[in-house]
Amino acid sequence: MLDILKQKNKLRLELSNDIINALNEASIVAITDNTGIIIYTNEKFCEISKYSEEELLGKNHRILKSGFHPPEFYSDMWRTISNGTSWHGDVKNKAKDGTFYWMRTTIMPTFDEKQNIQHYISIRTDITSQIELSEKLHKAERMATIGELSGRIVHDIRNPLSVIGMSLENLKIKYGTNNPKEDQFDKIERSIDRINYQINEILDFIRERPVEMSKEKISEIIFESLDSMIVPDNIELILPKNDTELFCNKKQFSLVITNLISNGIQAIDGTGTIEVTVEKNNDAIVIQVKDSGSGINSRDIDKIFDPLFSTKQKGTGLGLASVQAIVDAHGGIISVTSPPTIFTITLPQTLE
Repeated sequence: MLDILKQKNKLRLELSNDIINALNEASIVAITDNTGIIIYTNEKFCEISKYSEEELLGKNHRILKSGFHPPEFYSDMWRTISNGTSWHGDVKNKAKDGTFYWMRTTIMPTFDEKQNIQHYISIRTDITSQIELSEKLHKAERMATIGELSGRIVHDIRNPLSVIGMSLENLKIKYGTNNPKEDQFDKIERSIDRINYQINEILDFIRERPVEMSKEKISEIIFESLDSMIVPDNIELILPKNDTELFCNKKQFSLVITNLISNGIQAIDGTGTIEVTVEKNNDAIVIQVKDSGSGINSRDIDKIFDPLFSTKQKGTGLGLASVQAIVDAHGGIISVTSPPTIFTITLPQTLE
């Protein structure tokens, strides 16, 4: 009987080691003490978080918080596991290099002989690619619907708006400029301009973009962009001192720069600066537009390029979606960090 018990304990130990090895091979594992301090991480945890084991041990999981989930999300998680129950859910984390990733997570408490919580074991799988695919499919469906509806709406609005504009011009001619009605005329004209701006923003988003590209100087693209806008006196615009050539569609890329600078202007309350920089390396051209505004809310930053999403009272929510579509068509990538708000466009040296 003693031999059987020894064999049983030996087998249990071997199985435990095998299970641990299999778990480490297949999953992202971390163990904390009962206060949430990390005391163990496997290699996969370090790989996906970009932190070394030394950087993680002794810390808690707040080091990985992305800002995506509200405080109540974490409160519910902690309340569940501290009550001795396993917690299951999907968590968006932030790696050391600033990239984001999604984890399908199970957190289980372990107990000592007195049934007091001793540790928390978290077992995770990386579902980032699944989340991204789902978001792309959802976005594609929304884009198709938006394109169809926008085309109809723009057509229905533009015709009566032209009639209003022509009627306003006739009224100006009839009453002249020096009369009590001039303020009302100006208000109507500003309203027409605002609606036209929104219509053009929709058209820029839904119209098919030509693929013709040529070598263009970034200085000329910026000049064309500034020619179509007014930069207030209270805002200092800092332009790149260096110049370089892009292989692009000039009109489309002028629209990109116009949109990003306009966003910066609207983000600044009072005096401020907008800085445009251009850097060229062996593989890519990097364009950045940075403003000194208050920044983008952490909950909004992941949705900033979504069609119809806007944090502004005026606008269609299609401006940045259109910018992203243009950059994508040029084989580039656009991203944003905040605060301070910095839009970064990375383009290949050439698509020739």
